Amino acid sequence: MFENCPSIIPQKPIQKLVVLLHGYGSNGDDLLEIAKIWQPDLPNTAFFSPNAIEASEVNPFGGYQWFGLKDFDHTNIRAGLDKARPHVNRFLKRLLAEYSLLPSDLIVTGFSQGAMLALDMVYAIRLGGIIGYSGAFYPPLNTQPLSSPPVLLVHGTADLVVPYANLQAAQTKLRAAGINVMTQTCPGLGHSIDEAGLMAGLDFIKYQHQNQPIAL
Repeated sequence: MFENCPSIIPQKPIQKLVVLLHGYGSNGDDLLEIAKIWQPDLPNTAFFSPNAIEASEVNPFGGYQWFGLKDFDHTNIRAGLDKARPHVNRFLKRLLAEYSLLPSDLIVTGFSQGAMLALDMVYAIRLGGIIGYSGAFYPPLNTQPLSSPPVLLVHGTADLVVPYANLQAAQTKLRAAGINVMTQTCPGLGHSIDEAGLMAGLDFIKYQHQNQPIAL
């Protein structure tokens, strides 16, 4: 697994997993703050927020990146996703094996670059759901998804880093691939997550957990 993976492990029997993938230049501790908000409503859920596979090129003091991000050119991002996806795929499969849970018991959440990677996991592993905050979808050419988990996309209309139009484009592409997509628009919000977005994510997780079988 990742060498450094901040986590919240409940004392109660673990029946569900949520993995959080942080954004470009951030770290696992940053995104674990979301888990601290969600955890009281998800007492049987373990949360894992690994640091990405590379030291950040823009924040070398405690920051990480899933891949270099010189620009938003599709070819460059696609190459970065292809590099990072196997690492995350192995991590997710090890978690499922360690806790003897089903793929449907696992939800992957990502912010920004982490959301791009979370959405890319449809080409690697079956999941119980994906939440993408302020992200984008860069599907590989001539490749069909391995699975079609429900997806929630959350995005602010005033995002200047990853523009809101990326939510609409991702929704169109994911639905064309046969994936059920829900969206939450956050009016006036920049490249961030607000309370409405957090509650939408929590409601999504609770619904998916309640409507999936529990592993025996």
